[in-house]
Amino acid sequence: MVALKYYNGSSWVAIPNGTKVQYYTGSAFTQPKHVKYWDGDSWETVWSKSDPLTLAFTCNGSQGWRNNAWRTDGNVRFGAWTSNAPSAGGTFYGDNLSVLEFSADSTTGGHTSTSLAEALAVRPNVTSATLYIYREAAGYGTIPSTSETLLVGQQNKANGTSMSSYNAGDFVQTTNMQTIPASDLIGWNHNAAKTFDLPSSGLTDFITHVSTKQMWVSELSTGWVANGGSGSFSQIYSVANGSGDSNPPVLTVTLDY
Repeated sequence: MVALKYYNGSSWVAIPNGTKVQYYTGSAFTQPKHVKYWDGDSWETVWSKSDPLTLAFTCNGSQGWRNNAWRTDGNVRFGAWTSNAPSAGGTFYGDNLSVLEFSADSTTGGHTSTSLAEALAVRPNVTSATLYIYREAAGYGTIPSTSETLLVGQQNKANGTSMSSYNAGDFVQTTNMQTIPASDLIGWNHNAAKTFDLPSSGLTDFITHVSTKQMWVSELSTGWVANGGSGSFSQIYSVANGSGDSNPPVLTVTLDY
């Protein structure tokens, strides 16, 4: 890969994107947006100025799934519950997984005709991302002290695929999986929203996936037990607003060169 370099007296050292680089216009020093060279066929970028852009994308498709069966509404569900919860025993209602899609254009002013894929084509590096979820009902009224976490991962199905047309658990990927820690979930009430920071590990690859394919949210990444099976309730069990509700999930992404 080509790079802009400078000589430090003993060797050539690459200048990272975002480092301050200036050139003289004849009257003053100014900072360019890009430095490019002509390779004989086209202009190739060797350096780019840091110029972050933050865009919000509202979920435009969602559906919950319990092992081998899709829910009939668009709510986002995760965790599990029983008929006796929060006491032991009772009928187990199954582990929940939800699939979400963020293929619509940004809702950020000035960029409302820009999809996530289009934004990444210009600024391919993701420096941060958050996921907004509105918890409406089910489970504990307030999530108690817990060690349970919420997982956010890549669903290996293209955006636009009907969510009820395939078995969701068969297409879950754990590569670049993001983990929302228990400390961020404790104290979450019914009829309340939280905005979760997604970890930086594998974040650019994860968001690049989400620009063209669906994502999943669940307490588990494998081993979902069906309704009526053997299992126990989750302290983080929740029903949250989905794509068709008044407070749908929102993915907010900061991108840079």
